[in-house]
Amino acid sequence: MRIYDARFKYTPSTSTNIVSTWKRFGFKPTTESERLARQRRAMRDDASDGSIASITQLDSAKRKARGPLRLAKKSAVSE
Repeated sequence: MRIYDARFKYTPSTSTNIVSTWKRFGFKPTTESERLARQRRAMRDDASDGSIASITQLDSAKRKARGPLRLAKKSAVSE
């Protein structure tokens, strides 16, 4: 349906029901218990694989200063 169609009925955004709109298109919201279970499962999986996040202190992350730039010597080509 086009916006200029006479059957088109404008609904202001403040009057729309987002949940009913999503449900019309097949969206099924998760319940609070499903969301918490998914988060617990994700936390358990992260802890079981041994990959624990670490924080690197900024002082130890600084690059070590290098010495002065060294240029390669040209080799003499004998003719």
